[in-house]
Formats: sequence, structure tokens, C-alpha cells
Amino acid sequence: MTIRDRGKVKWQSAFFMPEHVSLLRAMKTDYHRIDKPVLDEYQIEEFEQKMCLAMEFTYQVKIQVWNAGRILEYKGLILKLDELSKRIF
Repeated sequence: MTIRDRGKVKWQSAFFMPEHVSLLRAMKTDYHRIDKPVLDEYQIEEFEQKMCLAMEFTYQVKIQVWNAGRILEYKGLILKLDELSKRIF
């Protein structure tokens, strides 16, 4: 007489309750979160000069933007710079 055991399947659902899964996801997002980088005036001016150069000669650019603890990456051409609202089109 052999015993048919389900192995790990039997215990898997008991350890991962919905609250546990949501806490694990929150912990994972907090772990990969980075602080907002601090830029001085010279770095900002250098970025603006590079963007103007890329816009003038239609170079393809890769821009990394900090948003809520993550860095988002955009690739493309710069068509227009709005200096008042600090927007890139």
C-alpha cells in the first residue's frame, strides 16, 4: 500500500495568503526604489546644451527621467523645447 502525497502542492497555498502576497510585492517595489538625484546648476546647463544640440542636428537621444522612485527611459528625437514649463517634445 503506497501513500499518494501531493508534495509541495499541499502546502503551497497555505503559506501565500493574499495579504502575504501584497506585502511581498510592496517590499519588492520599496527595495528597488531609488532616491531622487540632486543636480546642480552646471549639470542642468550641460543637459540643456546637449538637448539643444540634439534638436538642431536631429540626433536621436535617450533620456532617463526619475518618477516616483523609478527611472523611466525614453528614446527619440527632440522636436521642441519649452523653457518656461521645462517640457520636451
